[in-house]
Amino acid sequence: MPRLVAPLLAIALAAVAWAGCGKSSSDETDAPPRAPVGASAKSCEAYAADAGSLRATGIPCDQARLLVYGWRREPSCELPRDASRGSCLTRSYRCQATRGDRGLAVSCARPGQSIAFIARQRDRRD
Repeated sequence: MPRLVAPLLAIALAAVAWAGCGKSSSDETDAPPRAPVGASAKSCEAYAADAGSLRATGIPCDQARLLVYGWRREPSCELPRDASRGSCLTRSYRCQATRGDRGLAVSCARPGQSIAFIARQRDRRD
């Protein structure tokens, strides 16, 4: 009989733990489920000959276009001719650029907002 007590106790503890794993009614809300951040990304017209494929998340398209303009005008965002990637800060956004076949793939973000676009390559004359 004593050998039977330990397994029965383990089974009883497991059953209690398993029963406590469900959702309580206080966890449930009437709020609709939120989509992941990337699901709200939208395509925007860049309205610039030197930028394209503009995508914005958490930011209106007109503000995304202003950020592209700011990135273009920020001297620290220029990539040296021999660099394959770079980073900078413009309009309180952290931006990263990577050189590719189609130009520079640029991604800029700050908490809750991001944009991505392809920029025609512009090289510093170092």
